[in-house]
Amino acid sequence: MDRVIITTGGTGGHIFPALSLAEEIRRRNPGAMVLFMGGQYGLEADLAAKAGLDFAGLPVRGVMGRGFKGAAAALGMLRGIAEALRVIRKTKPEMVVGFGGYAAFAGVLAGRMRGLPTAIHEQNAFPGMSNRLLGRVADRIFLSMPIRDSVFDPARCVLVGNPVRAGIVALHESLRARGEADGARSCFGGVDAPSPFTGGGVQDDSADAAKDAAADGPCRLLVMGGSQGAKALNDGVLASLGPLLEAGIVIRHQTGQADYERVRAAYREAMAEHVRVEAFINDMPKAYAWADLALCRAGASSLAEITAAGLPAVLAPFPQAAQDHQRHNARFLEKVGAALRVEQADFKREPAVLTKALLSLVKDRERLAAMAEKSLALAKPYAARDLADGLEDLLEKRRAGDPGRTEKSHAK
Repeated sequence: MDRVIITTGGTGGHIFPALSLAEEIRRRNPGAMVLFMGGQYGLEADLAAKAGLDFAGLPVRGVMGRGFKGAAAALGMLRGIAEALRVIRKTKPEMVVGFGGYAAFAGVLAGRMRGLPTAIHEQNAFPGMSNRLLGRVADRIFLSMPIRDSVFDPARCVLVGNPVRAGIVALHESLRARGEADGARSCFGGVDAPSPFTGGGVQDDSADAAKDAAADGPCRLLVMGGSQGAKALNDGVLASLGPLLEAGIVIRHQTGQADYERVRAAYREAMAEHVRVEAFINDMPKAYAWADLALCRAGASSLAEITAAGLPAVLAPFPQAAQDHQRHNARFLEKVGAALRVEQADFKREPAVLTKALLSLVKDRERLAAMAEKSLALAKPYAARDLADGLEDLLEKRRAGDPGRTEKSHAK
């Protein structure tokens, strides 16, 4: 692949996997032109710049659920398609790859209109509207999780997983190196294998790191509501704080910037200043290695990372997620025994629901260890590599006159 347009936008759940693919393409071919095409009004431009990618902005916004503003957004989509066509004529890419979201709809459709090979990647167990529409015209559809109910044509689907950052891959390889038969994660005390991040054992920055690292130490709970945090999740943990601390659970809590001061003050008032509270965790691989259990939302990127880290989880899906995709994601992990699912409405009404879910795992180390094994078994840490392989295969088939469809379904 020498000239590729990658297009997506809206949320980090779409953008970060797209950036991982761009990194893999440039690793294989340092001279490749990789153009990131996204919306003008979101995070895309800044994140593309930080990744060293050229960026083309489209005047697009989401159309669904915007009421009267949806009409203006629809007109913006038409302008976005026209702009994407202009960019394609100018840059002459070999293919266009979309990762969902409204920007991907404009970019991939424009690529299809120009007769280029096109592909989409779906991160969630239930696709959004953009990918559901694009799935009808894209040459190939790459999946993070199995998708049933005939949403996509199985003949064009390939299950590759959701691309994750290099540090998560390193953690996964560290776990695998220990051998699954011996248990990749000790309960409790996090990963006690040599760490790829510190040059020695996995270490915590607190003064009690050595004591906590013991195999029979306290359970370590990592709370994270995504990069922006989740107020409902923060409130749920604070409401459950007494029983969690009484059970000896050690907490590390990512709050999001907007809620950081309030949550930190609440811990202080509860005489729990020893809890590590952070607005944002920069070194997530180290945080995953530290933890025994995660409490988080059910976004596709978070789930790809916690499974690569072999981390069991209590999942609280964001109820307003588009097409309720987070609940579908959570059900997938719950069904195979890698996670428990708790509904936000339930623990907002009765905090004991969340408390009970967490304590039920902390008190059952065998169950927690089994969940960790099942979580690790779901991992697809080399998704970026496999996705790039699939795209190269698609290009070869198109050049040979084949439409690039797979011989049989790989989606189930």
